[in-house]
Amino acid sequence: MKIACEVPWQSRQFTVPLERITRCEQLGFDAVFTAEGAGSDALTPLAYIAAHTSKIRLGTHVATVTARPATVLAQGLATIDAMAGGGRVIAGVGAGFPSIAEGWHGRPWGKPVRRMRDYVGVLRQAFASQGARDTSGNAIESTELYWEQSRARLANPVRCQSSETSLPYSGSGALGVLPWAMPVESGFEPEVHLAAVGPQMLELTAEIADGWFPWGFAPGMMPTFQRQLDAGFARRTDGKRRAEFDVWAIVDLLVCDDVAAGIDLFRAYVVEWSEYMRLQTEALGFTGLCDRLAELVAAGRRNEALAAVPDDYVDTAFLIGSHRRIAKRLQSWMESGATGLIFRYGPQVQVGAHDIAEDMDIWETIAKATS
Repeated sequence: MKIACEVPWQSRQFTVPLERITRCEQLGFDAVFTAEGAGSDALTPLAYIAAHTSKIRLGTHVATVTARPATVLAQGLATIDAMAGGGRVIAGVGAGFPSIAEGWHGRPWGKPVRRMRDYVGVLRQAFASQGARDTSGNAIESTELYWEQSRARLANPVRCQSSETSLPYSGSGALGVLPWAMPVESGFEPEVHLAAVGPQMLELTAEIADGWFPWGFAPGMMPTFQRQLDAGFARRTDGKRRAEFDVWAIVDLLVCDDVAAGIDLFRAYVVEWSEYMRLQTEALGFTGLCDRLAELVAAGRRNEALAAVPDDYVDTAFLIGSHRRIAKRLQSWMESGATGLIFRYGPQVQVGAHDIAEDMDIWETIAKATS
Protein backbone atom coordinates (compact mmCIF):
# COMPACT_ATOMS: atom_id res chain seq x y z
CA MET A 1 0.00 0.00 0.00
CA LYS A 2 1.45 3.36 -1.04
CA ILE A 3 0.80 6.27 1.30
CA ALA A 4 0.92 10.01 0.75
CA CYS A 5 -0.03 13.30 2.36
CA GLU A 6 -1.45 16.39 0.69
CA VAL A 7 -0.96 20.14 0.97
CA PRO A 8 -4.22 21.89 2.00
CA TRP A 9 -5.61 24.07 -0.77
CA GLN A 10 -8.90 25.33 0.63
CA SER A 11 -7.48 27.53 3.39
CA ARG A 12 -7.74 31.25 2.77
CA GLN A 13 -4.24 31.73 4.17
CA PHE A 14 -2.08 29.34 2.19
CA THR A 15 0.86 27.64 3.89
CA VAL A 16 2.97 24.59 3.07
CA PRO A 17 2.88 22.16 6.02
CA LEU A 18 6.60 21.53 5.84
CA GLU A 19 6.83 19.92 9.28
CA ARG A 20 4.22 17.35 8.21
CA ILE A 21 5.92 16.71 4.87
CA THR A 22 9.42 16.23 6.27
CA ARG A 23 8.01 13.99 9.00
CA CYS A 24 6.21 11.91 6.38
CA GLU A 25 9.36 11.62 4.29
CA GLN A 26 11.29 10.36 7.31
CA LEU A 27 8.53 7.82 8.00
CA GLY A 28 8.73 6.44 4.46
CA PHE A 29 5.66 8.01 2.87
CA ASP A 30 5.76 7.53 -0.90
CA ALA A 31 4.50 10.93 -2.07
CA VAL A 32 3.18 14.36 -1.28
CA PHE A 33 0.49 15.90 -3.46
CA THR A 34 -0.67 19.44 -4.13
CA ALA A 35 -4.00 20.65 -5.50
CA GLU A 36 -5.50 23.77 -7.02
CA GLY A 37 -8.81 25.51 -7.54
CA ALA A 38 -9.20 29.27 -7.68
CA GLY A 39 -6.69 29.83 -4.89
CA SER A 40 -3.19 28.38 -4.54
CA ASP A 41 -1.79 26.65 -7.61
CA ALA A 42 -0.46 23.10 -7.79
CA LEU A 43 3.04 23.67 -9.20
CA THR A 44 4.61 26.43 -7.09
CA PRO A 45 4.40 24.53 -3.78
CA LEU A 46 6.02 21.46 -5.37
CA ALA A 47 9.14 23.48 -6.20
CA TYR A 48 9.31 24.69 -2.60
CA ILE A 49 8.85 21.16 -1.27
CA ALA A 50 11.53 19.87 -3.65
CA ALA A 51 14.01 22.27 -2.06
CA HIS A 52 13.31 20.87 1.42
CA THR A 53 13.11 17.13 0.69
CA SER A 54 15.27 14.53 -0.99
CA LYS A 55 13.28 11.44 -1.90
CA ILE A 56 9.52 11.72 -1.39
CA ARG A 57 7.72 11.86 -4.74
CA LEU A 58 6.09 15.11 -5.81
CA GLY A 59 2.65 14.96 -7.41
CA THR A 60 -0.20 17.20 -8.49
CA HIS A 61 -3.62 16.10 -7.25
CA VAL A 62 -4.62 17.66 -9.45
CA ALA A 63 -3.45 20.22 -11.97
CA THR A 64 -6.56 21.50 -13.76
CA VAL A 65 -6.45 21.10 -17.55
CA THR A 66 -8.15 24.42 -18.33
CA ALA A 67 -5.63 26.31 -16.18
CA ARG A 68 -2.72 25.86 -18.58
CA PRO A 69 -1.88 24.12 -21.87
CA ALA A 70 -0.49 20.61 -21.52
CA THR A 71 2.84 21.80 -22.91
CA VAL A 72 3.09 24.38 -20.10
CA LEU A 73 2.34 21.74 -17.48
CA ALA A 74 5.03 19.53 -19.03
CA GLN A 75 7.50 22.42 -18.81
CA GLY A 76 6.63 23.03 -15.17
CA LEU A 77 6.89 19.39 -14.15
CA ALA A 78 10.14 18.90 -16.05
CA THR A 79 11.60 21.97 -14.35
CA ILE A 80 10.52 20.84 -10.87
CA ASP A 81 11.79 17.32 -11.49
CA ALA A 82 15.19 18.67 -12.55
CA MET A 83 15.39 20.77 -9.37
CA ALA A 84 14.30 17.75 -7.31
CA GLY A 85 17.09 15.52 -8.60
CA GLY A 86 15.12 13.59 -11.22
CA GLY A 87 12.53 10.84 -11.27
CA ARG A 88 10.32 12.22 -8.49
CA VAL A 89 7.36 13.88 -10.25
CA ILE A 90 3.85 12.46 -10.70
CA ALA A 91 1.61 14.24 -13.22
CA GLY A 92 -1.90 14.25 -11.81
CA VAL A 93 -4.48 16.09 -13.92
CA GLY A 94 -8.21 16.63 -13.80
CA ALA A 95 -10.95 18.40 -15.73
CA GLY A 96 -11.98 20.48 -12.71
CA PHE A 97 -15.46 21.97 -12.63
CA PRO A 98 -17.45 24.09 -15.10
CA SER A 99 -17.51 26.92 -12.55
CA ILE A 100 -13.69 27.02 -12.49
CA ALA A 101 -13.17 26.44 -16.23
CA GLU A 102 -15.51 29.19 -17.37
CA GLY A 103 -15.73 31.40 -14.27
CA TRP A 104 -12.03 31.54 -13.39
CA HIS A 105 -9.98 30.31 -16.34
CA GLY A 106 -12.21 31.86 -18.98
CA ARG A 107 -12.24 28.63 -20.96
CA PRO A 108 -15.34 26.88 -22.32
CA TRP A 109 -16.29 23.68 -20.52
CA GLY A 110 -16.74 22.14 -23.98
CA LYS A 111 -16.16 18.40 -24.17
CA PRO A 112 -14.07 17.50 -21.10
CA VAL A 113 -13.52 13.84 -22.03
CA ARG A 114 -12.26 14.73 -25.51
CA ARG A 115 -10.12 17.51 -24.03
CA MET A 116 -8.63 15.13 -21.47
CA ARG A 117 -7.68 12.60 -24.14
CA ASP A 118 -5.93 15.37 -26.05
CA TYR A 119 -4.26 16.73 -22.91
CA VAL A 120 -2.76 13.40 -21.88
CA GLY A 121 -1.63 12.76 -25.43
CA VAL A 122 0.15 16.11 -25.60
CA LEU A 123 1.73 15.58 -22.16
CA ARG A 124 3.14 12.25 -23.25
CA GLN A 125 4.36 13.69 -26.55
CA ALA A 126 6.06 16.57 -24.75
CA PHE A 127 8.01 14.29 -22.44
CA ALA A 128 8.80 11.89 -25.25
CA SER A 129 10.20 14.80 -27.30
CA GLN A 130 12.71 15.83 -24.63
CA GLY A 131 16.19 16.39 -25.99
CA ALA A 132 15.78 17.65 -29.53
CA ARG A 133 17.66 15.61 -32.12
CA ASP A 134 18.33 16.09 -35.79
CA THR A 135 17.36 13.53 -38.40
CA SER A 136 20.69 11.71 -38.07
CA GLY A 137 19.86 10.89 -34.44
CA ASN A 138 22.64 13.03 -33.00
CA ALA A 139 21.96 15.19 -29.98
CA ILE A 140 21.94 18.92 -30.71
CA GLU A 141 24.76 20.04 -28.44
CA SER A 142 25.24 23.76 -29.14
CA THR A 143 22.93 26.75 -29.21
CA GLU A 144 24.16 27.75 -32.66
CA LEU A 145 23.53 24.34 -34.14
CA TYR A 146 20.16 24.12 -32.45
CA TRP A 147 18.87 27.28 -34.06
CA GLU A 148 20.36 26.32 -37.42
CA GLN A 149 18.29 23.18 -37.54
CA SER A 150 15.00 23.49 -39.38
CA ARG A 151 12.00 23.13 -37.09
CA ALA A 152 10.73 20.45 -39.44
CA ARG A 153 13.82 18.32 -38.82
CA LEU A 154 13.40 18.05 -35.04
CA ALA A 155 12.32 14.58 -34.06
CA ASN A 156 9.02 14.02 -32.22
CA PRO A 157 7.43 17.46 -32.43
CA VAL A 158 4.25 17.84 -30.39
CA ARG A 159 1.07 17.88 -32.46
CA CYS A 160 -2.63 17.57 -31.76
CA GLN A 161 -5.62 18.61 -33.83
CA SER A 162 -9.16 17.92 -32.64
CA SER A 163 -12.36 19.74 -31.79
CA GLU A 164 -10.91 20.69 -28.38
CA THR A 165 -7.19 21.14 -29.07
CA SER A 166 -5.21 22.80 -31.84
CA LEU A 167 -1.44 22.43 -31.57
CA PRO A 168 0.14 24.10 -33.46
CA TYR A 169 -2.75 26.52 -33.52
CA SER A 170 -4.57 26.22 -36.83
CA GLY A 171 -7.68 28.33 -36.28
CA SER A 172 -8.63 31.79 -37.47
CA GLY A 173 -5.58 33.98 -38.01
CA ALA A 174 -3.09 31.14 -37.66
CA LEU A 175 0.38 31.92 -39.07
CA GLY A 176 1.10 28.34 -40.05
CA VAL A 177 4.07 27.87 -37.71
CA LEU A 178 5.80 24.52 -37.33
CA PRO A 179 5.36 22.41 -34.17
CA TRP A 180 7.89 22.40 -31.35
CA ALA A 181 9.64 19.70 -29.38
CA MET A 182 10.67 20.22 -25.74
CA PRO A 183 14.46 20.63 -25.74
CA VAL A 184 14.88 19.87 -22.03
CA GLU A 185 16.74 16.58 -21.76
CA SER A 186 16.01 14.55 -18.63
CA GLY A 187 15.05 11.13 -19.94
CA PHE A 188 12.22 10.95 -17.38
CA GLU A 189 8.59 10.54 -18.33
CA PRO A 190 6.36 10.88 -15.26
CA GLU A 191 3.35 8.72 -14.55
CA VAL A 192 0.10 10.37 -15.58
CA HIS A 193 -2.82 9.93 -13.20
CA LEU A 194 -6.31 11.28 -13.86
CA ALA A 195 -9.10 12.45 -11.59
CA ALA A 196 -12.34 10.94 -12.88
CA VAL A 197 -15.91 10.85 -11.60
CA GLY A 198 -18.24 10.23 -14.53
CA PRO A 199 -18.33 6.87 -16.33
CA GLN A 200 -16.88 8.15 -19.62
CA MET A 201 -13.96 9.89 -17.89
CA LEU A 202 -13.29 6.79 -15.79
CA GLU A 203 -13.24 4.56 -18.86
CA LEU A 204 -10.81 6.99 -20.50
CA THR A 205 -8.63 6.92 -17.38
CA ALA A 206 -8.42 3.13 -17.46
CA GLU A 207 -7.63 3.29 -21.18
CA ILE A 208 -4.82 5.88 -21.26
CA ALA A 209 -3.58 6.73 -17.74
CA ASP A 210 -1.16 5.15 -15.28
CA GLY A 211 -3.50 5.67 -12.36
CA TRP A 212 -6.74 7.10 -11.07
CA PHE A 213 -7.75 9.60 -8.41
CA PRO A 214 -11.34 8.69 -7.50
CA TRP A 215 -13.57 11.38 -6.00
CA GLY A 216 -15.55 10.38 -2.93
CA PHE A 217 -14.10 6.89 -2.66
CA ALA A 218 -14.77 4.76 0.43
CA PRO A 219 -14.28 1.11 1.42
CA GLY A 220 -16.74 -1.16 -0.34
CA MET A 221 -17.09 1.03 -3.42
CA MET A 222 -14.65 -0.61 -5.84
CA PRO A 223 -17.29 -2.92 -7.39
CA THR A 224 -19.23 0.23 -8.33
CA PHE A 225 -16.46 1.19 -10.76
CA GLN A 226 -15.44 -2.23 -12.05
CA ARG A 227 -17.45 -2.14 -15.29
CA GLN A 228 -15.96 1.18 -16.40
CA LEU A 229 -12.45 0.11 -15.43
CA ASP A 230 -12.79 -3.15 -17.35
CA ALA A 231 -14.16 -1.34 -20.42
CA GLY A 232 -11.27 1.10 -20.40
CA PHE A 233 -8.61 -1.58 -19.99
CA ALA A 234 -10.13 -3.54 -22.85
CA ARG A 235 -9.22 -0.62 -25.13
CA ARG A 236 -5.63 -0.16 -23.92
CA THR A 237 -2.94 -0.50 -26.55
CA ASP A 238 0.21 -0.11 -24.43
CA GLY A 239 0.09 -3.50 -22.71
CA LYS A 240 -0.27 -2.04 -19.22
CA ARG A 241 -1.95 -4.51 -16.89
CA ARG A 242 -4.65 -3.82 -14.31
CA ALA A 243 -2.22 -4.83 -11.55
CA GLU A 244 0.11 -2.01 -12.65
CA PHE A 245 -2.63 0.61 -12.47
CA ASP A 246 -2.65 2.81 -9.36
CA VAL A 247 -5.80 3.86 -7.53
CA TRP A 248 -5.06 6.72 -5.12
CA ALA A 249 -7.96 7.17 -2.69
CA ILE A 250 -8.36 10.29 -0.53
CA VAL A 251 -8.66 9.68 3.21
CA ASP A 252 -9.63 12.71 5.32
CA LEU A 253 -8.85 12.24 9.00
CA LEU A 254 -9.01 14.03 12.32
CA VAL A 255 -7.55 13.06 15.68
CA CYS A 256 -9.88 13.86 18.57
CA ASP A 257 -11.09 12.32 21.83
CA ASP A 258 -14.72 13.21 21.17
CA VAL A 259 -15.83 11.37 18.01
CA ALA A 260 -19.20 13.13 17.93
CA ALA A 261 -17.50 16.55 18.01
CA GLY A 262 -15.18 15.42 15.23
CA ILE A 263 -18.13 14.32 13.13
CA ASP A 264 -19.68 17.77 13.57
CA LEU A 265 -16.55 19.36 12.08
CA PHE A 266 -16.98 17.38 8.84
CA ARG A 267 -20.63 18.28 8.29
CA ALA A 268 -19.77 21.53 6.49
CA TYR A 269 -17.50 19.62 4.09
CA VAL A 270 -20.30 17.20 3.19
CA VAL A 271 -22.77 20.03 2.62
CA GLU A 272 -20.28 22.08 0.56
CA TRP A 273 -19.33 19.19 -1.72
CA SER A 274 -22.56 17.19 -1.73
CA GLU A 275 -23.18 17.88 -5.41
CA TYR A 276 -20.09 15.83 -6.26
CA MET A 277 -20.52 13.14 -3.58
CA ARG A 278 -23.71 11.61 -4.94
CA LEU A 279 -22.06 8.39 -6.11
CA GLN A 280 -20.46 7.84 -2.72
CA THR A 281 -23.59 8.54 -0.70
CA GLU A 282 -25.69 6.26 -2.90
CA ALA A 283 -23.11 3.46 -2.80
CA LEU A 284 -22.93 3.66 1.00
CA GLY A 285 -26.70 3.41 1.33
CA PHE A 286 -27.62 7.04 1.97
CA THR A 287 -30.01 7.38 -0.94
CA GLY A 288 -31.39 10.86 -1.58
CA LEU A 289 -29.02 12.59 0.84
CA CYS A 290 -27.42 14.87 -1.75
CA ASP A 291 -30.80 16.00 -3.09
CA ARG A 292 -32.01 16.73 0.43
CA LEU A 293 -28.92 18.78 1.27
CA ALA A 294 -29.18 20.72 -2.00
CA GLU A 295 -32.82 21.56 -1.29
CA LEU A 296 -32.04 22.86 2.18
CA VAL A 297 -29.10 24.96 1.00
CA ALA A 298 -31.15 26.40 -1.88
CA ALA A 299 -33.84 27.38 0.63
CA GLY A 300 -31.30 29.18 2.79
CA ARG A 301 -31.62 26.60 5.57
CA ARG A 302 -27.93 25.82 5.96
CA ASN A 303 -28.10 24.89 9.65
CA GLU A 304 -30.77 22.32 8.85
CA ALA A 305 -28.58 20.97 6.07
CA LEU A 306 -25.69 20.54 8.51
CA ALA A 307 -27.95 18.71 10.94
CA ALA A 308 -29.28 16.48 8.14
CA VAL A 309 -25.85 14.94 7.47
CA PRO A 310 -26.03 11.44 9.06
CA ASP A 311 -23.44 10.63 11.70
CA ASP A 312 -23.01 7.11 10.30
CA TYR A 313 -22.20 8.47 6.86
CA VAL A 314 -19.50 10.83 8.16
CA ASP A 315 -17.99 8.11 10.33
CA THR A 316 -17.82 5.77 7.34
CA ALA A 317 -16.41 8.25 4.83
CA PHE A 318 -13.78 9.82 7.12
CA LEU A 319 -11.37 8.64 9.82
CA ILE A 320 -12.19 10.32 13.12
CA GLY A 321 -11.13 9.60 16.69
CA SER A 322 -8.12 8.46 18.69
CA HIS A 323 -4.95 7.02 17.20
CA ARG A 324 -6.11 3.54 18.13
CA ARG A 325 -9.55 4.03 16.55
CA ILE A 326 -8.09 5.50 13.36
CA ALA A 327 -5.56 2.68 13.01
CA LYS A 328 -8.28 0.07 13.48
CA ARG A 329 -10.70 1.66 11.01
CA LEU A 330 -7.89 2.20 8.52
CA GLN A 331 -7.82 -1.54 7.88
CA SER A 332 -10.98 -1.35 5.76
CA TRP A 333 -9.23 1.20 3.54
CA MET A 334 -6.28 -1.16 3.22
CA GLU A 335 -8.67 -3.81 1.88
CA SER A 336 -10.70 -1.43 -0.32
CA GLY A 337 -8.95 -2.16 -3.62
CA ALA A 338 -7.03 1.12 -3.59
CA THR A 339 -3.28 0.81 -4.18
CA GLY A 340 -2.48 4.15 -2.53
CA LEU A 341 -4.01 6.36 0.17
CA ILE A 342 -3.69 10.15 0.21
CA PHE A 343 -4.19 11.40 3.76
CA ARG A 344 -5.50 14.91 4.42
CA TYR A 345 -5.77 16.33 7.91
CA GLY A 346 -9.06 17.89 8.92
CA PRO A 347 -12.09 18.86 6.82
CA GLN A 348 -11.09 20.52 3.54
CA VAL A 349 -13.23 23.63 3.79
CA GLN A 350 -12.41 27.31 3.38
CA VAL A 351 -13.55 28.43 6.82
CA GLY A 352 -12.39 26.83 10.05
CA ALA A 353 -10.04 24.11 8.82
CA HIS A 354 -6.90 26.16 9.44
CA ASP A 355 -7.94 26.66 13.07
CA ILE A 356 -7.59 22.93 13.84
CA ALA A 357 -4.28 22.05 15.48
CA GLU A 358 -2.69 19.11 13.67
CA ASP A 359 -1.64 16.04 15.62
CA MET A 360 1.81 15.34 14.15
CA ASP A 361 2.08 11.92 15.74
CA ILE A 362 -0.77 10.57 13.60
CA TRP A 363 1.58 10.28 10.63
CA GLU A 364 3.69 7.72 12.48
CA THR A 365 0.52 5.83 13.44
CA ILE A 366 -0.48 5.74 9.77
CA ALA A 367 2.96 4.59 8.65
CA LYS A 368 2.89 1.72 11.16
CA ALA A 369 -0.71 0.75 10.39
CA THR A 370 -0.07 0.54 6.64
CA SER A 371 3.34 -1.15 6.72
